[in-house]
Amino acid sequence: MSSPETPVCASPQQMEMYNSHFYTCALFFNLLIAFTSMTLIIMAIRKLLTESIINTSTRMFLIVGLLCCSLHQTAYIVLRVQVIFQILFKLDQPCKLYYKAYDCKYVTFNLVAGNTGMIFIQSAMTIDRILATVFTNLWPKLKYWPGVILSSFMIGCNYTNVQFIFWNDPLTDYVPTCGQFPPKSIGRFQNFLEIALYMSLAHMVINVIILYVNVMQDRRQRLVSTHDQSQSFDVNQRFQSRVALKSTQAIFFLSMSQFLSCFLYTIFTKLYLTLQPDMTPLQSGLTLALTYTTPYACIAIPSLIMVTLTFIRNQRHRSINALRSQTETGDQYMQKIKKIWDR
Repeated sequence: MSSPETPVCASPQQMEMYNSHFYTCALFFNLLIAFTSMTLIIMAIRKLLTESIINTSTRMFLIVGLLCCSLHQTAYIVLRVQVIFQILFKLDQPCKLYYKAYDCKYVTFNLVAGNTGMIFIQSAMTIDRILATVFTNLWPKLKYWPGVILSSFMIGCNYTNVQFIFWNDPLTDYVPTCGQFPPKSIGRFQNFLEIALYMSLAHMVINVIILYVNVMQDRRQRLVSTHDQSQSFDVNQRFQSRVALKSTQAIFFLSMSQFLSCFLYTIFTKLYLTLQPDMTPLQSGLTLALTYTTPYACIAIPSLIMVTLTFIRNQRHRSINALRSQTETGDQYMQKIKKIWDR
């Protein structure tokens, strides 16, 4: 790398990338994906704010995770607009196409913070599910406080982690785009990628166990309400049991998708950083533009959140409508409530 006093000029191979129509089309495709994801994120956050199908703390975690997605996508849009601007207006100045790494600081930091933030929020959701399963009566009474405390803690962890990744990096190098990682920080970033993969794997295993425990708890409540005729039917207890189960099912489904996203992101980034030295700038640019996984994940995650919430809501509405469509005695009505909770 050249010193900061000596600007770097784009090589003929890099000019080939900038002049490639395929590369330009890929950049506009990236913008389309990014703006689509931002629209879906807004829709998903609005749905989470207006529907109380799952508990408050879980909704808070999902919203914070979506905000991490939006942080990444905002930086990604700025990055892509910068490159498109270069292609449209600066190709006649090959010695002004590079950026100082320090000038890219906020774009690069936000890209990393968005990715790592989604992983840390996944940890918060898993911890919340563990505590909600252990303290079945106490946890619902805390309302939004678990979400506030755990989200704040994970946001602090994420900020500290990003600062550690870039710790002691003077950012004096020149980079062809702001999305390229500063060379002095790559080692720590790759180490975190390995840790993140193990974290996501642990989240998946723990959520499988929690899902099983919640199903067993719900089944136990169902047996009590069905077979112990001498015991009154505790609607509140059944409600809390069903809410815990529905929340766990939703988090399990979303955690599996986030695990897959983290896994693909980790594998792709490691392969890309390993193979990049042997690729031409055009090959490297096209590979990054078309197969970088986080923008696709930021489309998938809000979409899955909306689909999951809609499914749970429709399931509940079908049960309520079935109840309203029949005229029954008080005893029959209570029996019907029991059957609805048992579904």
